[in-house]
Amino acid sequence: MYVYVCPCLCACVCVSVCGCVCVDSQVTVSDGGPSPKHSTLWVIVHVLDENDNKPTFPEKVYQIKLPERDRRKRGESIYRAFAYDRDEGVNADLSYSIVDGNEDGKFFIDPKTAVVSSRKQFTAGSYDILTIKATDNGRPQKWSTARLHIEWIRKPSASVAPLLFDEQYYNFTVMESDKVAEIVGVVSMQKSSNPLWFDITGKALPRGWGWWRVCQGERCI
Repeated sequence: MYVYVCPCLCACVCVSVCGCVCVDSQVTVSDGGPSPKHSTLWVIVHVLDENDNKPTFPEKVYQIKLPERDRRKRGESIYRAFAYDRDEGVNADLSYSIVDGNEDGKFFIDPKTAVVSSRKQFTAGSYDILTIKATDNGRPQKWSTARLHIEWIRKPSASVAPLLFDEQYYNFTVMESDKVAEIVGVVSMQKSSNPLWFDITGKALPRGWGWWRVCQGERCI
């Protein structure tokens, strides 16, 4: 990371910047007289990000199973298929859309959070394949896609046997540097012969605190 000053016999100074985002350097100009005179100034160079990375999904295909839903469940979230971009600023500002598999308007995706929600009822045995597109805000825009496979299964019947977690309280730690979709922890329950479905309940987090989900079948948060 350095600044190179090109000496030249003209009323200007050529400055080259290499390998840095912001440079704060001092430049001194001298004449060639018998009693040289000189002047000093500060040069601050800001290097802008180039949109040279396209959005990337952690996986190209997501396969999930969900219990059938009636009309009362319309609007509930289904999954979050997010992407990340290694650029900075507006070049990393992503928007999401469903570009295939939603011809009848059964689904909706939040353009900023990438949370996919349902708009209609779904019966057991049906299957949906959505193509989700992430587009950045750079010029020219770059994009990538991923597919979400949703299999709707029969809603499990209520069990008369009590369901007990192995522990009453679970404490997990999250680092601010952890990536989105990083596994925070795993909860476990006593063995059951019936299929189990997990959900996060309780007081909602304040707006802007993030979005949490449970990995069904793996019991990871």
